[in-house]
This record gives sequence, C-alpha cells and structure tokens, in this order.
Amino acid sequence: YLVKDSLLRDYEKIFDRLNQLDLPLDIIGTVNNYPIYQIHLKSSIDDNPNVLITSGIHGDEPAGIEAALKFLSRDNNILLQEYNFVVLPCINPYGYVHDVRDNSDRKDINRSFETEDVSEAEIVKSALGRDRFIFTIDFHEDYDAAGFYLYEGKRDGQYICPEIAKIVKSVGPIDTEDSGEDTTAIAENVYKVNPKWGTQGLAPYLLHFHTEHVIITETPTKWPLNQRVALHIAVLDAALSYYSKDI
Repeated sequence: YLVKDSLLRDYEKIFDRLNQLDLPLDIIGTVNNYPIYQIHLKSSIDDNPNVLITSGIHGDEPAGIEAALKFLSRDNNILLQEYNFVVLPCINPYGYVHDVRDNSDRKDINRSFETEDVSEAEIVKSALGRDRFIFTIDFHEDYDAAGFYLYEGKRDGQYICPEIAKIVKSVGPIDTEDSGEDTTAIAENVYKVNPKWGTQGLAPYLLHFHTEHVIITETPTKWPLNQRVALHIAVLDAALSYYSKDI
C-alpha cells in the first residue's frame, strides 16, 4: 500500500495505554515488527467461564480497538466474580497503523482462518489453543451502514441478539438495509453466521472450535467514535447480563 506518512497511526500508543493499565499483558506474536497483544483478566474463582473479546482484525475499523481498550480500562471487579476474559485488542497492527482493511500482504485476515499462510490468523489460532469460551464477541465497523447491526451464531438456535438490539438501540439507530452478505436475517438488523462461510472468518472459526456462541457487532463509521465505542460496549454488557442469569 502507498500511504502518506501523515496517515500513519502510532501503534506505540496502544502499547502505552495497555501498559498504563497494569494488567497481565502477553505478546502472542509479532508481524512486520508489530507485536500482537493478549490480555487475561482472571477471576479468583477457578471454574468461572471464559469470554473472548476481539477487535482490530480490519485495520481501518478503529472503534473496536477503542472499545476493547475502554473495557480494559474500566472497573470490571464485579464482572470478574462471574467471568474470566481474554482480550485481543488489535489483531492487525499493520492495518491499524496504515488505516487499511488488510494486512501487509493485502490479505483479509478475517477470511484467512482456513489457511496456514496468514501470520496474524496463525498467531491467534496458536494463542487460543484449546481454550473454550461461554461466548465470543468481535467488534467491527461498516463504512456503508447508516445504523448498527449484528451477526450471531448460536448452536442451540436460542438467539439473544434480537433482544440485545432492542436494549442498545438507545445508543443509535439500527441499520434497516440488508447486510449484503449471503446469510439469513434473524431480526431486522440481526443476521445468522452462515455455516456456508466454513471456518475462514474469525467468528465462524471460533464457533467451530472454541465456543457455542459468537456475536459480531457492526457500527457505522459515519457515527462519532465515542458513539461507535458505546454501541460495542453496550452489546457486550447486554450479553454478559444475559449469561449472568444462567450462572
């Protein structure tokens, strides 16, 4: 990619912000000299279920990274009585720095989990190992959307995102247009993770190997950054609230 220096983001600021939080910070791999970070928030209760939060797989979608950092920076002590968290705040550092969707090889990492030749995807797969999660959430943005929408995959078919969408719509309007993906609508702005996608995307890969339930949040890039961040966090909190009732 040809990118003007003035457009480069400073990835060091991500590290600085993470480092200031004084949380357990691991480097799970390095691509193009950019480390990929993983943060564990662990409960003192050994058998608490795990939740996975991922963002920044598309480098031109910064709101998800900001949402992950906001989650990590707030007081989660009450939640840690019920859950453990694994957070991957920026899976695609090169894309983030250069404000592009793909990695340095012009590969869409979110279409690369069935292959073994995309470093970022391999790093994520290796880091997750055989971990299991009660649910996972992946933060995204959509440049064409007028409002937010969600994807959901849930093995038992008991979908919760239609209700979540009602809860969080006070943050901003839903998107009433079709997502354009080859999938089925569960509700007006909630779509199924299509089994036909195989395991090439992160969420389908996680649904196949690591969890019974995945959620993808999509916020419109035209919204102010703080509003996009608020939507991601609101969906996460609504899902955590749902599972709290079952724990």
